[in-house]
Amino acid sequence: MLNRTVKEKMLKIVELGFEVNRKEKNTVFIRFSGHCELFEVSIHSKGWKNGVGADFFKDMFLARLSQRETEEKLDEIIEELEKLKVN
Repeated sequence: MLNRTVKEKMLKIVELGFEVNRKEKNTVFIRFSGHCELFEVSIHSKGWKNGVGADFFKDMFLARLSQRETEEKLDEIIEELEKLKVN
C-alpha cells in the first residue's frame, strides 16, 4: 500500500503535469498501473514527436523500492516539472 507522503507526491506530479501540459511545447505523460504499483513519467520538453524519445523519463515499481528511494525519485520528477512550469 502507498503511504500518505508518496500519494501526496504522486498527486503533486499529476497536478504539475496538467499545468505544464497547458503550455504548447511541453508534453507530459503520466501513468500509474495499480495492479503492479508502476508509476511512470515521461517528459517531452519540446513537444511529443513520433520516433523521438523523451527528454526525461522515470519509471518505478513502487513495491520494490524503499520509502527513501521512492521519495527521492518522486522528488526528481517534481523538480523537473517545476523547471518546466517556470519556463
